[in-house]
Amino acid sequence: MNRWRRLTSILLLSSREEHESFTKAIIVLLALGLLVRVVLMPIAFHPDLFWITYHAQQLALHGEVTKDLSIQPIPHLLYTATVWLFRPVLSPPEILWPDEWRVMGQEEYQGAFDLRMQIATAPRIHLTLVILKLPLLAFDLACAFLLLALVRKRSRGAIISFAFWMFNPIGLYISYLYGRYDVVAAFFVLLSLYFFQGVRPLASLASLTLTMLSRVIYAALAPFFLIGAFKQLQRQKRIALGVGILAGVVLLTLVSGAFPRVIALVDQAHGQFLLAAKLPIILHDELVLFVIAYALLLFSSVERDLSSHMVLRKYSSMVFLTMFSLAFFNPQYFFAVLPFLALEIAEQPRLLWFHLVQIAGYAVYLLNWGAQTTWWLFLPLNPSLFSRLTPPELIIQAYTNYKAVIAIFRSLLTAASLWMAYLIFRTLPSSKQTQS
Repeated sequence: MNRWRRLTSILLLSSREEHESFTKAIIVLLALGLLVRVVLMPIAFHPDLFWITYHAQQLALHGEVTKDLSIQPIPHLLYTATVWLFRPVLSPPEILWPDEWRVMGQEEYQGAFDLRMQIATAPRIHLTLVILKLPLLAFDLACAFLLLALVRKRSRGAIISFAFWMFNPIGLYISYLYGRYDVVAAFFVLLSLYFFQGVRPLASLASLTLTMLSRVIYAALAPFFLIGAFKQLQRQKRIALGVGILAGVVLLTLVSGAFPRVIALVDQAHGQFLLAAKLPIILHDELVLFVIAYALLLFSSVERDLSSHMVLRKYSSMVFLTMFSLAFFNPQYFFAVLPFLALEIAEQPRLLWFHLVQIAGYAVYLLNWGAQTTWWLFLPLNPSLFSRLTPPELIIQAYTNYKAVIAIFRSLLTAASLWMAYLIFRTLPSSKQTQS
């Protein structure tokens, strides 16, 4: 009897020590991650930040809707609330958001860079940048703790996932240097996975809807989530409820007139990015690489059990790894794969080595936009210095063909991403295991 008591006390002590060690590790990582973010928030911006906040401040300060709220309304409304709440301490609106922003769109966006010096030298610009990035910080930290909740049963994996998120250079670059809101969509997609893991399919689909209202690119996950959710509903004998809700959503989309605007996105530049990589056959016959890869993933998912959150997570990872391998993308879009990689690397740490190749490829890929995505971001630090620096692609051109260098690193990014997708695919349970 004494032996059992002694063994029980040893196990309890070991468990307590492990919990304390885990908590300390998370606190240290959180503190260091916060420090990095606080340093980055006031020193950089891309004009994209002030394009979306122009429309937000028009609504917040003047009650004027200048942007179509049917597409990605959540970031717009989030910034509207931020501008309204902190308006007394922001830089003067006439400097940050002159009327030139009103006429800018995807086609004539170059004019935004003519405003960069005016914005960078505005009074209280550093405080303004911190305030405008506060929503990003809040959603960023929420993502980190959602990752812990998703990997809660594996302490080592949870620490790896948390550390990956807190110190990922691509994520830090997009949120705190580039100043884009993609972390908002990442939070909602992680929340969707969390609900899915808890076998709450309707809540998962609702959260995925919020994800798509934050960033349309996540619509690529919708077929996989729908299949998985309906399989969960079928097991819960609530399939009729799911069909009814889906029919209602489709009907509302058609009646509201939002459907044509969503379809029109395919004809815009961002939609065309997915269709740009093609193999010509003859005459007008072409094969679109991403469509082929996406369809293969979708077809293979039908033979797997997408009602499993693990299987759904892996397919989500592969969708974005394939997308960024075979399609052109703007720098901020790459954020979409990071929450899934954080979970996959917790399970397969060796993926981190290939992610390092992705980071190198991504860094050079940014040179497609030259100083716009490098030196000019840091204008708030020293406008005269960073505006005069030689664009990085011209520095490379002094030694070799910079386009060839970008192409090589872009190819390495594609190779690493496709290999990671393959390694993830190999860990999927076979169709026989799924059926059994």
